[in-house]
Amino acid sequence: MNKIIFLRIIRAFVTLSFGGVLIGYLHEQDLLLAGILALLLAYKLNKEIKEDKRVGKTSILLLGTGISCLVGVLAEIWGIHNAYWTYHDLSNGREFPYWLPFAWAFTFVYFYRFEKVVFGNLKLKTLKAKLLVVMLIYAIFPTVGEMITIYMGVWTYHWEYQFVGVPLLAIFLLIFVHNFIFISIVYFVQKRKLKDPVFDIKKSLLR
Repeated sequence: MNKIIFLRIIRAFVTLSFGGVLIGYLHEQDLLLAGILALLLAYKLNKEIKEDKRVGKTSILLLGTGISCLVGVLAEIWGIHNAYWTYHDLSNGREFPYWLPFAWAFTFVYFYRFEKVVFGNLKLKTLKAKLLVVMLIYAIFPTVGEMITIYMGVWTYHWEYQFVGVPLLAIFLLIFVHNFIFISIVYFVQKRKLKDPVFDIKKSLLR
């Protein structure tokens, strides 16, 4: 395995573990947790934009963050309303934590940087190859974070066929949602004729 990719994977596991523990410890103070995640999101966005001033880079990041936040919130509302999962220890009888939108938005920014390293080192150019890697990323890394937060009592899934508290159906839905987001940004990049190391592909989606 490429050394750079290996180190990035280790770093991703460490970061996700830290994030899972942070959410686990602060989930009862979910407004405070929302503020912390919002600040981290702003910091990461600003850092990524300053490091690379390509034309359209800001719009790609903001659009991706916005879509991730919106789709994530809709998925959470759907799941909570249908009692597919339950968040615990929320004040005033609430079922929806304040921090969830920021967690979904942060996911896009964090994995954008991760995908940029992986795609660049593996020299991936086609949509098929990139989507396969995206599927692996979202089947593995978010699942690890969820295992930690579930263990720490943040929420509970009510679906069957679980692996350390995470149902196979939940993993499938994570893959589906993030592939949808990825393809949406690919379409936007091609429509605007932008250049991007993550969302550039050889074959056009516009034909």
